[in-house]
Amino acid sequence: MTRHYHPAHRRQSIQWARNLLAHSFFVLDTETTGLSNADEIVQIGIVDREGLVVMNQTIKPTIPIGRGATAIHGISDRDVADAPDFTRVYIQLSALLAGQVVVAYNMDFDWRMLQQTAARYRLPDVRIGKRDCAMRQYARFKGVRKDSGRNYVWHKLSAAARQEGLAISRAHDALDDARMTLALIRRMAEAG
Repeated sequence: MTRHYHPAHRRQSIQWARNLLAHSFFVLDTETTGLSNADEIVQIGIVDREGLVVMNQTIKPTIPIGRGATAIHGISDRDVADAPDFTRVYIQLSALLAGQVVVAYNMDFDWRMLQQTAARYRLPDVRIGKRDCAMRQYARFKGVRKDSGRNYVWHKLSAAARQEGLAISRAHDALDDARMTLALIRRMAEAG
């Protein structure tokens, strides 16, 4: 990998962060039973633009949490045994996110998990106003090109936080990852 900064892309990502912080939005993160198309959400963390917690919920899935997933996020089947299932969280989540701008560090993954977990329970997709991916914006901000030279390298959230000198607290906890994403957005907005 070679470093390549495209000044216009960096400026655009900084402006994206500034525009985002000027309005109301939520930062969302999920932890799951695994990564496949059959997996489900086991934890949702959401903060608002001020960093206030609007949701921090564990969820009991219909399938066991994979050992590999537990090794990453530390959530076991025992931890969610008494948690509500997704149907009990869905109405609150839907009402909270309806019409809102929602940002996640890897929005493609989190959005897919929200959709497939809702589908598992035969519920409609959660409706939001607009969704955006902080990971893509950070890649443009950082400007490290892939070896092919075509696209920017995506950075893991904890690596991005480390690169920007931000505190890393309980990586792969949904609430702490949402907070870390918000801190990263703020750091991008402060850049010159």
